[in-house]
Amino acid sequence: MAKRKKKNSEKIKISACWIVKNAAQDLSRSIESVAKYVDELIVVDTGSTDDTIKVAEKFGAKIIHEPWQDDFATPRNKALEAAKGDWIVFLDADEFFVNDSAKNLRTAIKLAQKAKVQGISVNLLNVDADDNNQIINGSHVVRIFEKAPGVRYVGKIHEELYFGDNLLKRATAPANLLTIYHTGYSKTIKRSKAERNLKLLLEELATSDKPERTYAYLVDCYYILKDWTNAEKFARLELAAGRNLSNRPIRILIEILEKDPARFDECFEISKLAVERYPAVPEFSAKLAECFAQKKNYRKAVEEMRRALNKAKNYSDAFESSNFDAAKIKIAQDLIERWSLTVSACWIVKNAAQDLSRSI
Repeated sequence: MAKRKKKNSEKIKISACWIVKNAAQDLSRSIESVAKYVDELIVVDTGSTDDTIKVAEKFGAKIIHEPWQDDFATPRNKALEAAKGDWIVFLDADEFFVNDSAKNLRTAIKLAQKAKVQGISVNLLNVDADDNNQIINGSHVVRIFEKAPGVRYVGKIHEELYFGDNLLKRATAPANLLTIYHTGYSKTIKRSKAERNLKLLLEELATSDKPERTYAYLVDCYYILKDWTNAEKFARLELAAGRNLSNRPIRILIEILEKDPARFDECFEISKLAVERYPAVPEFSAKLAECFAQKKNYRKAVEEMRRALNKAKNYSDAFESSNFDAAKIKIAQDLIERWSLTVSACWIVKNAAQDLSRSI
């Protein structure tokens, strides 16, 4: 753990940073969501031709011009070099704190210091700006971290924070403390963004000494582009790498396998693996329960679905968000009832057959 400059978190200086290009409208909303709770604003512009610079100037941000080099880590690290804060809040232009939750930044930092970690994972919800900010899915991402020698971004795209040769150690801020909305996966821009990301990821895959860093992101790109063959290929590579940083690749793999009834046995095995690797996630127990039911093992199906409901009730995973909502809970309860009746019916038939056999 790097030596801290100040012990009292209330006196810690916080720098908020962005890298941008032609993001005037998004940037204004993003800066506004955090500006009054930080001490410094830094915007690294990679070649904007719209009003992005004017927006940054309006908020009094320090502006750094950095030519775009098909590499997101480079401008991010330029921002870190310029930042004078003890802690950094690094947002994308299409991300913003909701419900004025940025007011809790110093509380989150205090919790991180107590936990002796340098990074804070924040609840991030992908929302569709084209559909009244309807939530698409969620995850936890590192957006707040201590500035220290050796802390840097790695990767041409979907860059990750490292401290030396290791991923930055982080804790998770409760969702009721800090929550960020991300509009970057709205329907109108999702495909073009996936195509852009795919190009950069394949370049990194070909040259990186950490190719496994790209696997999960390649899964996502190919999934969006509906290239199921490559999505499956990289999902299996991600599973073999054993990083377990996100359960999205295994979710996607299960979805792909489900498309072909002839691959049921594969889907069954991957569902068991998902439960093993992500024991707190209710969706995987629910999927495994459905597989047991398909094999007509209704007793195990009921047991596993009950586990799913219990996991949903107590869910508090550090790095993943669950979408096992009230509607899915109701479906799970209905399935348990139906399968339980089937178990009872089978028991009655079995005993009746035994009685008949004994009477003959």
